[in-house]
Amino acid sequence: MDFLRDFLDGMTRAPFHGVARMLELPPGRLLPGLSLLAAILTVAELVRIALGNVLTHSRVAHVTVCFLTFAFQALLIAGVLVFADRAHPGRGWINLGFALALYLLWFVVGQATKLVRRDSEGADVGFMAVGALITFPTGVIAAALT
Repeated sequence: MDFLRDFLDGMTRAPFHGVARMLELPPGRLLPGLSLLAAILTVAELVRIALGNVLTHSRVAHVTVCFLTFAFQALLIAGVLVFADRAHPGRGWINLGFALALYLLWFVVGQATKLVRRDSEGADVGFMAVGALITFPTGVIAAALT
């Protein structure tokens, strides 16, 4: 236990508060939050295709690829929509437009994975539709409640 205390000594939660402030999508500082979300979506797609290429027989990699195919991105965007609408009431409808733009980016990056692996499904529209059924009703409910 002392080892853990020594290891964590001097750590601060300040960076996490900064990330949380970015994910609130504040009206005057949209670009950092949207850039962070775009980077996370892009990295998730690239990790998904990399795991499929490198660890072809790993069960853990397969489950991770399945999770990164749609659930991670959809739940992340839905969570940000709720979090941002709670932080800045009345901007939920605008944030839904940003979520739609992030879905477009998700599609483009998914299609770009076909450049690496031809037999990749790319941006699977079926999985993205299921993700949209998670994200957009959540965002509409959050926007309607505030």
